[in-house]
Amino acid sequence: MGDIMISTKKKIAVLFSTMLVMGTSVANATTTFAETTDALQANSSEVSNSNASNNVKQGSSQETDNANKTNNIAITQASSSYNVSAIKSAIVNETNRLRSQNGLDPISEVALLDSYAQRRADTLSDANDLDYHKGWDATQMAPYNQDAEENILQMPISNIDGDATTIGQGVIKEFYQEKNDPDPNYGHRKNILNPYVGFMGIGVTVTPSGMIYVAQEIGNNDEYAAKSTAIQRNKYYYTHDNDYANVSKYDLADSERNSGNATQDYTQTDKYTYVDLRGGVSTLGNYVNMYNKTGKAYTNVRLAPNTDWYSDIMAIINGTYFFHVSTDGYVLATDILPWASFLPGKVIRANSDTVIYDDYGNPTNRYVSTLSEWQTDRRSVNLTANVKYYRIGTNAWLKGSDVTDMATVK
Repeated sequence: MGDIMISTKKKIAVLFSTMLVMGTSVANATTTFAETTDALQANSSEVSNSNASNNVKQGSSQETDNANKTNNIAITQASSSYNVSAIKSAIVNETNRLRSQNGLDPISEVALLDSYAQRRADTLSDANDLDYHKGWDATQMAPYNQDAEENILQMPISNIDGDATTIGQGVIKEFYQEKNDPDPNYGHRKNILNPYVGFMGIGVTVTPSGMIYVAQEIGNNDEYAAKSTAIQRNKYYYTHDNDYANVSKYDLADSERNSGNATQDYTQTDKYTYVDLRGGVSTLGNYVNMYNKTGKAYTNVRLAPNTDWYSDIMAIINGTYFFHVSTDGYVLATDILPWASFLPGKVIRANSDTVIYDDYGNPTNRYVSTLSEWQTDRRSVNLTANVKYYRIGTNAWLKGSDVTDMATVK
């Protein structure tokens, strides 16, 4: 295995981007197995749950002020060279093409959700920014507000320029890959590939300056929600707490995988599947054994202690979890510290005098003060206890339940 190299500690590079996307789900913050058919209750629980992937708040003056906007206004705002209606249809078609590739039923477009999605897109365009779903009010989606979800996007349309089909594919591809999402939990992909939702609406605004804003509203009415159980829905929403994707495939994204010898690492079989992640792994105090795609240990190569390694997928090999660190090179999930990467600028605030934890998840005798703010570059999730930690320095982490994500604070 000549292409694997053991390194000294690697520096993890992170890039800025002008593109922003956000995804959230009302129900992903509700108690496991609880009924989520009341959108008001689900919305409130998300606000109060600091562990939600993207906390949302009910209503805002932005939505109220823009309640009278229509699709016609959106077309007026758009550059005359773009057919907004055709772009919306293309996004709907590409959403369902992606679902079809994963064995899921199509989602039906409905006018009421289109109308609300357009108001959301116009609101974001007027603000020239995304709002971390603070202006999202799922009650405006009634009667399709059961199990409600929202994806929103802002980006230069030149990044995905072309005909309507090309733009629609570019939007869904960004939602799927989340290369420019501040949070690395693949919430957009999970929303789109939710097997228990049946309706959606799309809003699109293209500004004269060439910025495209997209809002995708997804939900159920009572009749469609009755096709699944609360246990099924909440089990799926629980995956929003993971900083990795669910097992899925998408031809537009999969075609970009490394070619040559690496192709085998991205070919799924009955005994080998994988989920995408944006981050890496750290070895701690010991050398770490490496394994091939079949789960067989190498005898001539290990990862050195106290080193960082990029990882793009977590592989499930014969039912055991491994992290991919090189071509045909994997490490056991139980042997390393996994983490996901934030885009630069993520800030958290301590809710009280909060203990600092070390790389092993052990509390130290160090604390941060109440309401102190800290930049964080990584989040690690204890895969067994589902406890999140945010890194604020070398060998220094704060527990997710002890902090507030400042992006969710008005």
